[in-house]
Amino acid sequence: QLGSPTALADPETEQRLRRAATRGGHTLYVPRGALWGCEDIARMDRQGTLAALKVTMTKSPQSFRAQGWLQERVAAAVASGMRTVLYEGPLRPLCPVVPNNVNTMAAAAMAAPGLGFDGVTACLVADPGVPDWHVVEVEVTSVGDKGRCLSVTSTRRNPAGLGAVTGSATLGSFWSSLQACTGHGGCVRLC
Repeated sequence: QLGSPTALADPETEQRLRRAATRGGHTLYVPRGALWGCEDIARMDRQGTLAALKVTMTKSPQSFRAQGWLQERVAAAVASGMRTVLYEGPLRPLCPVVPNNVNTMAAAAMAAPGLGFDGVTACLVADPGVPDWHVVEVEVTSVGDKGRCLSVTSTRRNPAGLGAVTGSATLGSFWSSLQACTGHGGCVRLC
């Protein structure tokens, strides 16, 4: 089982792991973490009806372990004391700068390979108004017909300690993922 799905944002790493799973007849298990509706997203992607997927993560500014270009934005958010959108755009460039914080987003990209790391929209928000919560909002939009389409939004509120990178329900979610890791042979599977 892969502990941190953000590692798959690196195309070379993802391909190397996929080839190894196929070659060895083993399964690469990717934990879904806080991703709600994972099976529905994957089903829509397989059917070709998934048009857009956006994952917004809102946490206290102290909960981010940013590196590189995002460090300044987090520091500014902490200094301002105000709700701040740190990033909104394709997921891939976000993964290497906050790998501990965006595993749920990476799981979304794996659930929707038709969109992948470049097509899933990531929105990262620092909000001092949620000091002990991690809020994950998943917005799914289907392919439309005559200007109308299915749209589903789910919001998950995970209690978290002040400054914690992961919420308190994360351990249980990861354990559930581990329990699902049997008998699939030679593929990549969300668990």
